[in-house]
Amino acid sequence: MPQDPTPVVITFKDSTYTIYSLAEYDLLPDSVKGGPEERKLIESSFQASTETNDDGLPFAFFWFIAIIILILYHIIKDLKKEKYRPSTPFNPDADNSNSNTSPACYVYRGKELRFSTAELHNVCNKYNAYYNQLAPNNQQLFLERLQQFIRSKDFYIHAPVAYKEMPILVSSSAVQITFGLEDYLLPHFSTIVIHPAEYFAYEPLRVLVGNVQGDVITLSWKHFLHDYQNPTDGKNVGLHEMAHALQVQYLFRKPNRHNDFKVDYEHYDRLDDEVQQNERLKSNRLFDDNALKNKNEFWATSVELFFEKPAELKLQYPKLYDAICVVLNQDPLTV
Repeated sequence: MPQDPTPVVITFKDSTYTIYSLAEYDLLPDSVKGGPEERKLIESSFQASTETNDDGLPFAFFWFIAIIILILYHIIKDLKKEKYRPSTPFNPDADNSNSNTSPACYVYRGKELRFSTAELHNVCNKYNAYYNQLAPNNQQLFLERLQQFIRSKDFYIHAPVAYKEMPILVSSSAVQITFGLEDYLLPHFSTIVIHPAEYFAYEPLRVLVGNVQGDVITLSWKHFLHDYQNPTDGKNVGLHEMAHALQVQYLFRKPNRHNDFKVDYEHYDRLDDEVQQNERLKSNRLFDDNALKNKNEFWATSVELFFEKPAELKLQYPKLYDAICVVLNQDPLTV
């Protein structure tokens, strides 16, 4: 609603006149008003004042409404995620768990963690769709491997609060991708680092949600958990990075060493060039742009699709799908 304009004060000799409109100005004595130029100046002053008041209040009002809507959006979003939120902080006996303040990083030695079979099952049953598809005997094998994998790693959790779901679920992604392999511990990697969200990496400086470097696997918990909550969208940063870890473990560390994984991977590698070329020509791609950057990213994305969109991958690229089945010695469509 239009507001009253800011008053204009006119001083003439020893008198002061305060006017609130151009109509009031016109009623002033001629000796006070001055000529046409003075009237235009007064008119401009009232016009600018009125526009500021007319536009200023609605602008501030709309900003206020926008902020309220944004706050409500985040509240509703958090409520929807409540069922996926880890239930209790993870504070087993460790050197840094007795501090009165949250440490910059929680450090847990896997060999000192003592998760029961029931705890492992409950977490995997809640979050890991692949685990839920396994037959009971394979679920038992999965949990046994999961226990061994956790014990073989050290976990560095850069977060205000650490949850038991963090080491369990991240380890479960490694067990998932290696479930058909005899060697599943990825012994080259001694450390798993978990950040609460995106993090900076250096040389070169960049923002990441996951990467494999040296003997360390690093992940963003925010993106990792989101991907396991959406098991059919073809995106899974955990599986993506574990696929890279497999490459490092079996292909890059000792490139001249013979192993079954390497032999099977070479067969897959002879097929992926044609698939990449086909994808570049398609408007409705199955693979994203990142997958088409290089062969390593294409492999990692192929593994994501292999587990999250197996039927679609097999339909569009049956030879590629079968080759991955051989490399990983499993078929998600028949688990």
